[in-house]
Amino acid sequence: MKKNAIYLLLTSAMATMVFTSCASYKKPFEAVSKSSYTTLTDKEKCMLPKNLKFLTLEEAQNIALDNNPSFKTKYFAIAAARARYYQSFASYYPTLNASFSISQGFGRTYATHNYTRTRTQAESYTPELSGSWLIFDSFAREMNMLSARHSWKASIADEDDARRLLLRAVAYAYNDVMLAAAQQRIAIADMNYSAELLKDTQIKFEAGAVPLSDVLNFKIRYNNGESSLITAQYNYAANKYVLAALLGLTDGNIPEDVMFPDMPSADGEVLPDISIYLDTALANRPDLRAYRERLEAAKFAFWGSLCAFGPTFSANYSLSYSRNRSLSRNLDSHYSSNSKYSNGSLSYGGVASWNLFEGGNTYFNVRATQAEMAQAEYNLTEVWITVITDVRTAYDNYITNLKQVKLYQKTYELTKQTRDLVEEEYKAGNAELTRLNEAQNDLVTAEGNLVSSVVEMNNAKAQLEAAISLR
Repeated sequence: MKKNAIYLLLTSAMATMVFTSCASYKKPFEAVSKSSYTTLTDKEKCMLPKNLKFLTLEEAQNIALDNNPSFKTKYFAIAAARARYYQSFASYYPTLNASFSISQGFGRTYATHNYTRTRTQAESYTPELSGSWLIFDSFAREMNMLSARHSWKASIADEDDARRLLLRAVAYAYNDVMLAAAQQRIAIADMNYSAELLKDTQIKFEAGAVPLSDVLNFKIRYNNGESSLITAQYNYAANKYVLAALLGLTDGNIPEDVMFPDMPSADGEVLPDISIYLDTALANRPDLRAYRERLEAAKFAFWGSLCAFGPTFSANYSLSYSRNRSLSRNLDSHYSSNSKYSNGSLSYGGVASWNLFEGGNTYFNVRATQAEMAQAEYNLTEVWITVITDVRTAYDNYITNLKQVKLYQKTYELTKQTRDLVEEEYKAGNAELTRLNEAQNDLVTAEGNLVSSVVEMNNAKAQLEAAISLR
């Protein structure tokens, strides 16, 4: 019973070590293992919540953070870097190795001087425990541990940077969906306008008040509006595909019953001085933080390579037990002899070593790590300049689009007023049909420019938020 208890204890300990050393994670949706789309069930897919009928930008961004597979991979990069950091502590602990050897030998001898034959059999069983303990290695372990620690921090910053870029990409795609929806509404409004005038013109034509060319004109305009609507419908569907991919949806689309806001807000805001944004970006940008951590990791790697020039001290130990048995039998006289003996040993000692020369391997390793450290410094400098450029570009882009929105709002109001006046003049017979067409075209263009500028302004806002890592 006691042996069984020990066996169960050892088995459970080994199982715990094996399974706890494996990373646990939530697996992706089951659809990725299937080869047929039409046979998939809802449980095997990644879909929007069933009760979701109105999708806001904030909800879309939160869904993307939960489901986007590219963003999810960053977590496991952190897990790997964290494991390597904890792994670096293992060198501070002693090692212990267990071994067990068994051997068996058979032999037969023939003595010519007395013509005797002998058969022998020997057995040996030897369990052993041995290990070593590195006591001092000129601080190489400390440098490796600190380098792994900064690499871990860099991977955390990489995840934050991936989050920043994902939020910006979702905002862009979301705004493009709303732009396409607005373009559909503009095309439908243009078609309805042409349909109303066509109806009035058809009545006047039948009364002989206007020529047939006027009727055909509004039919052509209606068809042109329908063509614009078809293009806008395609853009709407295509932009929803892009957004669905960012949200990690397996259907690759957003259901038709999920609604979006009519348009992004056209209300802009007056920005403070750009220096505030520059300071915020330099303090918060995760990609800049990641390269700073990589530089620190490279520094400790360089210092660790210098430690290889120093001496090392280690202790070793061994505990063994040997059990031997020897059997000899004379085949002529049938006389047998049997001997058994056991031997136990305990040994320990210390080793001091100092590598004085190995063909320049240590020297060139130092040169390589020094070059990698210099490379990390220049990489950090490049990213620092990129951050400054991103902030300045996004800042000016927002201000420019804000001005454009205000201008296009005024232009839209003027063109609408002009179109209405020309329409009244046309109906009164005081304006040519070509003038009415021009006025309507100007109105459609002005409204299209307005909604495009509003979307661009909101994209610029998302760009600026991402440039300073506001979220």
